[in-house]
Amino acid sequence: ALRVDDVAAARAELEARGVTFVGEIIDSGVCHQAMFADPDGNLLDLHHRYAPRGDGEAVGRSRRRIT
Repeated sequence: ALRVDDVAAARAELEARGVTFVGEIIDSGVCHQAMFADPDGNLLDLHHRYAPRGDGEAVGRSRRRIT
């Protein structure tokens, strides 16, 4: 998964560059996701978790952000 701050905005930017997505943005109740394939056919996922983690940790504190 590729972590982004705003799945809809990241998707729109990639679509403007010619990327085709599989289906609509998914809202799982915990995160938003959008799936697309790279030129080699590997499925990739734009991801933004909006729900707090169960342990109270700030979301994304220890993870690298891709913008």
